[in-house]
Amino acid sequence: MADVRTPVAALLVLALALLACKSKSDPAPPPSPPPAAPTASGPCPTGASADPGQGEFRPAVTAFQEKQYATAQLLLDNMMTKYPNSATVRVWRGDAALFDNKVKELTAADNSLPFYEEALKIHGKGCALPESEHYYLRMGFAYAYLRKKDGAKALEHLEPARKQWDNSAEVFYNAARAKCLDKDLDGCVADFEKSLEIAKSLRRPKFLRTHRSLDDWIRRSRTQSEFPALRRDPRYNQILKKMRDDE
Repeated sequence: MADVRTPVAALLVLALALLACKSKSDPAPPPSPPPAAPTASGPCPTGASADPGQGEFRPAVTAFQEKQYATAQLLLDNMMTKYPNSATVRVWRGDAALFDNKVKELTAADNSLPFYEEALKIHGKGCALPESEHYYLRMGFAYAYLRKKDGAKALEHLEPARKQWDNSAEVFYNAARAKCLDKDLDGCVADFEKSLEIAKSLRRPKFLRTHRSLDDWIRRSRTQSEFPALRRDPRYNQILKKMRDDE
């Protein structure tokens, strides 16, 4: 006798056949594309100060090192026009103004501050300074305000500097100057002692343009204009004795 399937069984066979056919003919959906990489934005796509190359920068640096400050200023002025997002150029331009020995110290300090302010602004908008130039920006501000006898403004830059570069005798020595200037004798004593401890340990940021020894800092302290109260304090000579006795 012929095999006769029930209507329900026939429908079930037909449905399974259609499902098998669909699974063979329909491709799997494509994988979702990976998320797009974030696109750089802002004036400095790399996040770093947009600086001239070393070859272009070298003549200005050489002029500065040779104390040809007028030449350095002219070269740096040209580079500021060409590199509007270079915070580094503006730090050097501020230094060239600050250390210009052809003008009075107070005038030089006033001349330097607009360049440091511009460098800080560019640094803060996503064109970050290299570590060494960030250090010299902080110190440039500090030296300018110390010349202007404004210890509080100097400390606005020296306090973050001492946190970031706690191995710099220069930072602590100048913080002592600022605190003595502001009649904070205890703070002045503490930072002066710390500066000598660092100098004696030979610790320092590797990028420093110049490096002063323990004897250099002691010698400077004997005539430092902000330190009369420090030198009268008995702790001053105790600190010097301690530094020498520990040698």
